[in-house]
Amino acid sequence: MNREKVINVIESLKKEESAIILVEGERDCRALRKLGVEHTIEKISGKRIFDGFPLPYGENVIILTDFDRTGRILLKKLRNELEVMGFNPNTYYWQQLDTILKGKIKGIEELSQFAEG
Repeated sequence: MNREKVINVIESLKKEESAIILVEGERDCRALRKLGVEHTIEKISGKRIFDGFPLPYGENVIILTDFDRTGRILLKKLRNELEVMGFNPNTYYWQQLDTILKGKIKGIEELSQFAEG
């Protein structure tokens, strides 16, 4: 199983400097907290993108949307909007998890269960 690879990606994510992680909803936030991720996590569903929270320049903005069709569309939209705003959005972790998981899970909220076995 790819459990060890998923855990390695999560451990690497936890070591990121000055990170703000963008997720779709509250369950995604809870799953990352359960995995020990202590960075600022912003939920972006249910509002216009970037309404309600500031993105300080120089921050490492990590996009972790779900792996379903909606999440993939949102990832592209977020990446494009962030680039227009002058950020260099980080999609590395999303890409790594998507490759490792190969469709085994559809959402970030499922990560904690997968990583725990």
